[in-house]
Amino acid sequence: MRKLLMVLVVAVMAAIGFAEPAQATVNTVDMPFGMAYGNSTTTGTIHFGDGYTASVSGTVHAASGGRSACAYGMNGNVLSNDIRCSSVAYAGGPNTTFGGTLQIPLSGGVVRVYIVMYDENGYALAKEFCTRIGCTRVY
Repeated sequence: MRKLLMVLVVAVMAAIGFAEPAQATVNTVDMPFGMAYGNSTTTGTIHFGDGYTASVSGTVHAASGGRSACAYGMNGNVLSNDIRCSSVAYAGGPNTTFGGTLQIPLSGGVVRVYIVMYDENGYALAKEFCTRIGCTRVY
């Protein structure tokens, strides 16, 4: 009987709004990232906010040909509102930068940030994803 009563009380509280609303995240984290394809590199930092956002700041260095990088966020199978890309950096030329804020207005906000390095023809060369606890190379 007590269990049934407790279930009913919780259900009523949720129905009339006493339940705590879903929070986007619990803390902020700055996660460094970096990957290489040959001697070409991309490095930077992802700031996972305490809301629905993650901010990316990165640099692309090309050792051969042209290289660019893009960042996008995911929460389950939901893509962030924007994809942030650099212009193409060419070997012997200056590095290029990319960055900006990624947002997903769902509980948990941006859970993963993917970083992809491309050649000058748009072919993906390297990919990794980062969460609040670390980064993992995909290819």
